[in-house]
Amino acid sequence: MIGEVECMKIGFIVAMENEYAPFLSSLGDCIATDVLCGMEFSTYAFAEKQIVLAKCGIGEIAAASATALCIGSFGCDYIVNFGLVGSLGNHALSTCVRVKDVVHYDCDLTAFGQPLGQPADRKEVYFPADDQPISDALSTLPAVRLASGDKFISDTALKNNLVSVFSADICDMEGAGIAITCARSGVPFTMIKLVSDSADDVAAQTFSLSKTQAFGTAVDVVLSLLKR
Repeated sequence: MIGEVECMKIGFIVAMENEYAPFLSSLGDCIATDVLCGMEFSTYAFAEKQIVLAKCGIGEIAAASATALCIGSFGCDYIVNFGLVGSLGNHALSTCVRVKDVVHYDCDLTAFGQPLGQPADRKEVYFPADDQPISDALSTLPAVRLASGDKFISDTALKNNLVSVFSADICDMEGAGIAITCARSGVPFTMIKLVSDSADDVAAQTFSLSKTQAFGTAVDVVLSLLKR
């Protein structure tokens, strides 16, 4: 229709079922479901926007693929990611944080003179999240640096190395895939994370317990972001 304004489309990328299940009752009725490249994308009409929930699965490749499909196939003009993370510093279990920038610590082209973490086609090591004005709920969250790679960090020595080399605060397995794809596409992103473990030698056991717990205020924070 002439003069009709399209609503904003937000890609909401989440890796695991226990991470996205708490949001389903609040997002309302699903208006469409598509399966692309083996991933399920569910579209919701929410707060005068369309939310495309991408259930991507674990890992950088899955997250990058879901992000590219949200942007290229669904026309999303903003990306939001939520997930559990390991703490590399002093953030306690169940702390909700906001990512300020992301580094892909697995990317190693140092043999060709590239800084560790810098992709071949980029000039930066750290990929900044959206810095536009945010809601009061988000502004109270600690702003942290995310070190992301295809490894569940459960090694104190590796944990300390990520802090020493990148001054990272938290770690995960999807953030770099999302951040780099958004940077290449010129699409802003925001990431809200919930600390599930301390990325140390007992991280696997702590994570297994944390992922069954209620996410508390983290759900409210993410919903406030989707509504803004």
